[in-house]
Amino acid sequence: MAGLKRIDGYQEEIINICPNDSMGDIIELEGLYIQLPVQPDDAEILFSDLHQAEQYWKRQEVPQALKGIRSMDEWAQQPSNFRKTYSAYIEREFKRRREGVWMYINGEATYITGNHYFMLQWVKIDGSFHGDYLAFQRKLFIHAEACRVDPRCVGQLFTKCRRSGYTNMAVATLLAEGTIAKDKVLGIMSKTGKDAQENVFMKKVVSMYKHFPFFFKPIQDGSTNPRMELAFREPAKKITKNNKTATVGEALDTVINWKNTVNNAYDGERLYYLFLDEAGKWEKPSDIREAWRINRTCLIVGRKIVGTALVGSTVNPMNKGGQQYKDLWNDSDPKERNANGRTRSMLYRIFIPAYEALEGFFDKFGNPIIEDPAEPMATLEGEFIKMGARTYLNNERKALKDDANELNEVVRQFPYSAEEAFRDSVESSLFNLGKIYEQKEHNDLMYPKPTVTGNFQWKGGQMDTEVEFVPDPQGRWVVAWQPKHDDRNVKVKHRNGHWTAPHGNKGVGGVDSYDLDATVDGRGSKGACHFYNKFSMNDVSNVFIAEYCSRPPMAKIFYEDVLMAAVYFGYPILIENNKYGIARYFEERGYLEYLLDRPAHLGGATSKSKTKGIPSNSAEVIQAHAMAIESYIHNYVGENMDTGEMGRMYLDRTLEDWIGFRIDNRTKYDLSISSGLCLLAAQIKPKKVKQADFSNKKFFRRYKPNA
Repeated sequence: MAGLKRIDGYQEEIINICPNDSMGDIIELEGLYIQLPVQPDDAEILFSDLHQAEQYWKRQEVPQALKGIRSMDEWAQQPSNFRKTYSAYIEREFKRRREGVWMYINGEATYITGNHYFMLQWVKIDGSFHGDYLAFQRKLFIHAEACRVDPRCVGQLFTKCRRSGYTNMAVATLLAEGTIAKDKVLGIMSKTGKDAQENVFMKKVVSMYKHFPFFFKPIQDGSTNPRMELAFREPAKKITKNNKTATVGEALDTVINWKNTVNNAYDGERLYYLFLDEAGKWEKPSDIREAWRINRTCLIVGRKIVGTALVGSTVNPMNKGGQQYKDLWNDSDPKERNANGRTRSMLYRIFIPAYEALEGFFDKFGNPIIEDPAEPMATLEGEFIKMGARTYLNNERKALKDDANELNEVVRQFPYSAEEAFRDSVESSLFNLGKIYEQKEHNDLMYPKPTVTGNFQWKGGQMDTEVEFVPDPQGRWVVAWQPKHDDRNVKVKHRNGHWTAPHGNKGVGGVDSYDLDATVDGRGSKGACHFYNKFSMNDVSNVFIAEYCSRPPMAKIFYEDVLMAAVYFGYPILIENNKYGIARYFEERGYLEYLLDRPAHLGGATSKSKTKGIPSNSAEVIQAHAMAIESYIHNYVGENMDTGEMGRMYLDRTLEDWIGFRIDNRTKYDLSISSGLCLLAAQIKPKKVKQADFSNKKFFRRYKPNA
């Protein structure tokens, strides 16, 4: 099996998917660097003898003489010279399904995996037609192969749009692998046991298998139309008086079956492949995240991975299985690995935008027609179209602009991004999702981008001097506005000797902090911070201007990040006083007065032991916090119905956090907490600086006249 390799001068780990370990071109796919096989000579590349305009997928014609043979028994009865003539063809097809093939597509040499070729050449979809080559499916097959050969990964997690054909791809893979592997079990589960049996096993697995050529059909036991399992083993034989000994047969002893949807369905079995269909729609008590935690052990023996999972789905609303699937998605980012080099879920995730996978928008080469063509273009179906998939989908969205619920459903079913795929239903959200999504779409269309990513740092590395903002694509801050140069780094001494924020009348900050350094598994909450401009006649007002969401390895790094930003803007910040590490840090650094006291209108007078910050567990505070965000979204997010102007909330991560926010389970929503604290802080009236009273002062010294 091909494994991980390194190439001189190349810094990333490469996943080589060539079955023969040849080292061809490297592609990047969803955070993975995948090495393809070496391109062969033209003589070995399909369609190399055709003109470029004719270089598109065409199913290879099966020799007419083989079409009438239905079984290996019939093949064995053919004359030896006949078998010799066609054995080369059969052996070639076995090689292609193992190693994949190269073909020219519109003049470009293109590699497809063995399982992809097997599906295109030999699998009849719904028992009636063979599929077409589609470029996005090539990505999925290559990604799945990388997941299979990488010893750090258990499988693929695909978040998809509707009708992307993933079930057909997964079933074709099960059949391609299951009809040549010995002594294996390949399993299937779906959102219900009935779906697994009827929609996947019987309508797909059994139906596809029936149309295989005889040379790809192993010895089979049981019915020709099985309902529970497709078993490639020796048929049972009755033991008679003259037949008392068993003989070793040529059967594979491999089984493809399905199980009911329970968390421990395959618990204890060793699986070669596991297909989890519609994983984003599993509802409790069948929790996909918990089911995966248990069933993935069937694919692992000790530290060795012995099987592969294929997990794919569109996404249900968060309260109907979507949240657990989203958690699994977040645990499957190949850019976030533990010390063993594995993601938390041990899966690698992949997303394909709907405009790359929309039916009716592929040219004859299988490439998506995304943008509007300059001239009418022929599709795979032979129709001529004048618009691309993106325009078509945008038109569908615009038509539903006044129906937030319908618009939201269309966007969820045909998403442009993973964030859109995980949109919640309008009814289940605490806030106005229509306005939030309206704002997000507006932000996506803005050019240039209204935000800059970077870090705040002390100039020249000298603490307590001047803070500067340095753009950095990997930075921890996202900034949407910066004050004028003369308004930055303005520090004023408080009467107690600490520095105090000078611009509390202009803006405020809010912090969702943490006290512990990074946890071993990286699961701890992130530190979050926002800065916000209050109402002003001159500057950008009622706008979130900066956002932070990260968990540096040491809490003090987070505290210093917040402190530097506060100094840069000159804004005071409101913290949660149940996490008091940041307050102690600010006090040690001489910036205690940058922290706001508990607001008087939220019980400030009752706070005695901890004057700085606000309690996060107070019912009154929790309610006020949610109401502050709700009011802000209503007034300043999305299109203003009175003026027609679009809101200036450009921090997309915060918008996403608001979408999922749950008032009864707030711990996961760090950005919602800090942004709400920001809005509560904005309600605090800044303390007036007492002016010196000179009314009773005597400016001239009086002298008594000499006696």
